[in-house]
Amino acid sequence: MADFIYDKKKNTLTGHGESWSVRSGIPGKYSPTPAGLYTIPKGALMAGSTGHGVPHNAKYALPPYSYRDNKGFAWFLWIGVGNLGIHPDGNIPGTKGCIGITKSDTKALFNKFKSLNTKAITLLVK
Repeated sequence: MADFIYDKKKNTLTGHGESWSVRSGIPGKYSPTPAGLYTIPKGALMAGSTGHGVPHNAKYALPPYSYRDNKGFAWFLWIGVGNLGIHPDGNIPGTKGCIGITKSDTKALFNKFKSLNTKAITLLVK
């Protein structure tokens, strides 16, 4: 069984007893994350600011990137294929195929990924 499941029909990401509303793609412009089983490599979580115990990448810290939640917290979890990832979808609605978390405060999910990403994580997209 996968650690997390992204259900494209329900627009939810579920795992470890929790569920988050998501969006993926931009209708008419970008397709949602393709279906399949993804293996997220160990250490694939990046934060947009230092001090969170994960690698810093300035790309995710600067506007106008949509990788921030409405609280201003920026992070990106690469899912192991191309430029696809899971990230907050706060300041610019919609993604270019990534899985965007629509909750206004994504710190709890970030912390969950941080605790799990000491090993590979599996993601099923259906």
